[in-house]
Amino acid sequence: MVTYEQILEARANLHPDIIRTPLQLWRHASSQTGKNVSIKVETLQRTGSFKSRGAWNRLRLLSPGDLPKGVICASAGNHAQGVAFAADCLKVKATIVMPVIAPEIKITQTRLYGDPEIILYGENLADSNQKAFEIQKERGSVFIHAYDDDDVIAGQGTLGLEILEQHPEVDTIVVPVGGGGLMSGIAAAVLAQKPDVKIIGVQAKGADAVVQALASGGPVRLTQSKTIADGINVRHTGERPLAILRKYNLSVIRVTDEEIRAAMIALCQTAKLVVEPAGAAASAAVLFYPEYFENSRNIVAVLSGGNINICCYASILQAFPLKATHQAGLDCLACNGGAKSQVCLAEVKNILEDPYQLKRAAGS
Repeated sequence: MVTYEQILEARANLHPDIIRTPLQLWRHASSQTGKNVSIKVETLQRTGSFKSRGAWNRLRLLSPGDLPKGVICASAGNHAQGVAFAADCLKVKATIVMPVIAPEIKITQTRLYGDPEIILYGENLADSNQKAFEIQKERGSVFIHAYDDDDVIAGQGTLGLEILEQHPEVDTIVVPVGGGGLMSGIAAAVLAQKPDVKIIGVQAKGADAVVQALASGGPVRLTQSKTIADGINVRHTGERPLAILRKYNLSVIRVTDEEIRAAMIALCQTAKLVVEPAGAAASAAVLFYPEYFENSRNIVAVLSGGNINICCYASILQAFPLKATHQAGLDCLACNGGAKSQVCLAEVKNILEDPYQLKRAAGS
């Protein structure tokens, strides 16, 4: 099990390009909830998410004998970028297996780090994982798991250290959960210093493997999953993260895709931040489930990633649910909603198709 000392060592050896991201007050959520709600903005990492922390820590600890073998991983996109980034820094060959439905922007961004071999395989992450394991056995590469790895978890735990340093009064930390690597790392880092801090995980309702695993007492493998939050659409739980979550008796709650959409829009409109669906899961929980925060005063919601295609983002705005946005305190969303908002979104679509019309409209 990951120790506090391992997390301290990981932090001492973070790559210079992995930054100490801002932690800032989110005034809108604070006014809506009556709490002091802050956001930890991991979207500003070079790779667009927290994943570079764990990937770098795992790869920097490769033995001299493992380096020539290269590394391989399976990912829907953010872990892929983290591994490709770390491999490029260390000049290690990287092979990335991604589902065929992986967002194009995450595939494109992954290619920017060195020259990774990208293999598109399977309809979901479970299929990609299986293919990656097969290739790993054939080539003898080192498999870099996205969350079920102590060194990866220790790297993610460095985020928890930063939260305590930036906001010593924090009493509740809310974390998006896919396989549980980020939540377990934060728990190991934070609860070793402040055992009274409440840590709440958040999964998408359509991909709640960790919720089910904690309820059943053992790892769970979902036969199907469906959510707009591709970054936390994980069907199989990891034993290492689960062990830490059980050790501290932590809980994970669920949010709907509708609530995630509303949180994304709230973050864009009121915090001026573009966040991908998975990255907005914790914020959705804060906005829509006040019963879990009745005894909280100083809350930090982790924005775990911001890798989203602008056209996909626009489609999410277009499909915004009026009921959910009303509950999130956004009554004036998108040109006051209704038919007028559809006109506004039509203009956005036209600009995406022909960006030069912006210059023409300005007379340039």
